[in-house]
Amino acid sequence: MYKKGLVRLLNVIIIIAIVFLIYMIVYPNYKTIQKENKIADMKTNIYIFRAAVENYAAFHNGKYPLNSGQFKKYVDDGTFPANPFTLLSMTDDEIIDNVYEDPLGFEDDDPDGLNSKFRGEPGSIIYSVYRSFGDSTLVIHYAFVGLDSEGKPLFYVDTGQKKHIFILHD
Repeated sequence: MYKKGLVRLLNVIIIIAIVFLIYMIVYPNYKTIQKENKIADMKTNIYIFRAAVENYAAFHNGKYPLNSGQFKKYVDDGTFPANPFTLLSMTDDEIIDNVYEDPLGFEDDDPDGLNSKFRGEPGSIIYSVYRSFGDSTLVIHYAFVGLDSEGKPLFYVDTGQKKHIFILHD
């Protein structure tokens, strides 16, 4: 009788150990996949906004918008996509407008460069423009930079193991 109880206890302990081992193997992978999905959703949002800017330009003789308010109606009938970190529809406050002073700032993907200084709420997107010196209403270049779960620019590592900021520009 005593042996049967001990065997059952050992079986329960073995089952708990197996479940715990499976959990320890699967959970970190699950968290990594979840993080990668949020980054992929951020990149999708950036591409959606880029398409809206290009649609705006198509309807305005090739001129790019000065700020995010101008291209809003070209984003799925004015409805912003969901912020992957809050799972709510993005608001106007989550699209941050910026004006570059440097004519090459729109393509600066250096981790210590101009675009690395952006900060904001997780899931926000920076819409930056470089305007013409002669005509301040003429946007020459634009760029989008997404902000990750820490409110810092999204990064990626290229095949040469060099770190870059994920920038989508004209």
